[in-house]
Amino acid sequence: MQQPDHSDRVTSTTGEVEDTTPVEQIPTPSTNPGAPAVQQATRVTVRFDWFAVGVIVIIAAIFAAATHLYQQPASSLVPAAVLSATGCGLLITGLRKLRTFKGVGLLEAALGGLLLALFQFIAALSFPGVTQALGVDQVSRPGFFTTWGLVAALAMLFSVIGATLGHLAFAPLRPLPARAGNIPAQPGAASASDEDEMVNEQAEDVLAQPNMESESVERGELTPADVEEQEELTSADREKAVGYPPARTSLSYLISILLLGLAPFIVGYVFAAAFDVALGLNRYDPGPFPTLRLLSTLLPWQVPFSINLQSLNLSLVWRIPLFFGNPSIFDVQAIEPFVLNAAGLVCALMATFGAETRAAQVPSRLSWRTLLLLEALLGLALVLPADLWIAFGLHGLLQITGIAVLLRTLQLLNPLTFTLNLITAPLVCMIVGAAIFRMRRNNTNYPPMI
Repeated sequence: MQQPDHSDRVTSTTGEVEDTTPVEQIPTPSTNPGAPAVQQATRVTVRFDWFAVGVIVIIAAIFAAATHLYQQPASSLVPAAVLSATGCGLLITGLRKLRTFKGVGLLEAALGGLLLALFQFIAALSFPGVTQALGVDQVSRPGFFTTWGLVAALAMLFSVIGATLGHLAFAPLRPLPARAGNIPAQPGAASASDEDEMVNEQAEDVLAQPNMESESVERGELTPADVEEQEELTSADREKAVGYPPARTSLSYLISILLLGLAPFIVGYVFAAAFDVALGLNRYDPGPFPTLRLLSTLLPWQVPFSINLQSLNLSLVWRIPLFFGNPSIFDVQAIEPFVLNAAGLVCALMATFGAETRAAQVPSRLSWRTLLLLEALLGLALVLPADLWIAFGLHGLLQITGIAVLLRTLQLLNPLTFTLNLITAPLVCMIVGAAIFRMRRNNTNYPPMI
């Protein structure tokens, strides 16, 4: 009688044990001191970011209080929260990226947009005569609360959209796949350990290329000119071999900034359409000037037109295109979108450059020149479309009980204010970005910049 093979049974039993026992992988140190530690990951945290919400509260409170620098409500009082919402979302996601928080921060962005609208609503109620008029004027009361409800809803929505755009625009790029040119084809499927071993051997060969080139130069086989010609190609091959993430190009930053800078202008169109629908639902007559007059919220310098009548304050705090201009030549409230977007951009840039440095173990510093140039481009993208649109003037049309009367074209800008707007927006963005970056550099061991 033939006995079963004991070695086969032991081998099969051992194989079952190996399949069911979890194996803890111990990281092996790299033999090459110059090779980067690619598999080091940054620790991320998933929790509600109260700090980011607190920053939004401080900024919103400051600009809401600034509305009372003038006796008459400015035309930017109602649309300011909506046009600043995308910047609010960008700042929240930038702060989360900078502080290695996981996720976009949609809940924080929605709360931040709501707080922007809430502070503006409180500022509107605090103007003289508004609360008394709400108790008496039953005709304007539905329009007042409908408008501010619309402001709160759109501010939350566009703040979430701004956070999503910022997260996608400055998301870390995926590492390039390892170079497969020198990996021989196998007839069967290779295991994960075999693939890792082949990639590591390939990376060592590429990283050892400079030493081989230097030996070739000493023997006279290569000239220094040949080595310089191959230097750029060798660097690119080394990145592909060890799995570096690709470096961002200047065009990618330019597209991201244009997208974020044009977002408030597009938001203004959506808000104007929604406001017109709300007027129709409440059976109000349209204003004498186009609702897109609210795009003047992005222009801090305008031709002043003061009324100083407390009886009209109720209409001024909810009817967007009703009257002519601002009470003064400079509107402090109009720089709120610039501050929020500039702060969000510098936080996202610092987080992006820091992530590239950690991933590639190569100094990738954000220089003053790059920072100020990108901030200036953002400010120009924020102000230029609205400045051009308002510069052509607003054509008025007064409609009363079936009678339409053409009004004189309203000029909110002159050559001086048009030019000042183009200067102020980039300047504010550069100042905010430089101040935040300087504070960050002083509080951390950030490498010096050129």
